[in-house]
Amino acid sequence: MDSLAIGIILGLLGPVAGFFAYGTIYVTAIKSQYDLHWFVNDLFIGTPPLRARVLSLSLIADALIFFALDRFHLYKSMRGVIAAMLAYAVVVIIFLF
Repeated sequence: MDSLAIGIILGLLGPVAGFFAYGTIYVTAIKSQYDLHWFVNDLFIGTPPLRARVLSLSLIADALIFFALDRFHLYKSMRGVIAAMLAYAVVVIIFLF
């Protein structure tokens, strides 16, 4: 279980889950008149200035995965999560410009 590949996979899938978790919270608690389809298509894809912000918030899921792996002393997997976070950082920087 402690491998770089598993860490990268977890690190890439974590923000996807974080994105949908944030979207679900956003459309139920903040903007309850909208649905998740609106969040993805209109807010995220349709509003370029918000893409980097939403993606950055989605990366909180990677931090949770990172600390969970640390608790179980899975250091190689932690490195994979960091590598995935750096890849997402490049995407966030691209979205900023």
